[in-house]
Amino acid sequence: MVDMTSRIAEELKQKSPFDSVEQEVFLGLRLAAARVLDPWAAFLKTAAQLSPVQYNVLRVLRGSHPGKVASSDLGERLIARDPDTTRLVDRLSKRGLVKRSPGLKDRRVVEVAITEKGLQLLRELDPHVERMPKAVLGGLGRTRLRQLRTLLDAVLAERGQFP
Repeated sequence: MVDMTSRIAEELKQKSPFDSVEQEVFLGLRLAAARVLDPWAAFLKTAAQLSPVQYNVLRVLRGSHPGKVASSDLGERLIARDPDTTRLVDRLSKRGLVKRSPGLKDRRVVEVAITEKGLQLLRELDPHVERMPKAVLGGLGRTRLRQLRTLLDAVLAERGQFP
């Protein structure tokens, strides 16, 4: 049983102890991620009519610009994996933010590139992208941010398996 004095327990209005520290930390990570990412998602929807995953697709394509990315590789490069990359690309293509074309070496491969319109949209979002992490995490200070980065590095290196 885990001590009930944590901020996580308070925020979740947890009446009984968590089953384990791992459970408490897991729920705390989910809660913190939502608190950090939900305002960003709302901003993207309002300001650019984009989901965070669509923004991420554009970000990946800008990183490869002026080159193209195979649609199958695009899904692997996203921060939050989306199994339906084709649907994401279709929506962005309809808005003129990306273009699809058959691969030069293998015509069965669909390659995706960002358009000038997509680049312009990202340029408009860039000041907000710069400001957002500082706004939501800046209050932690440099020392605690470095500690958090070290802990996140350890979590990412662990790659715990479930199930």
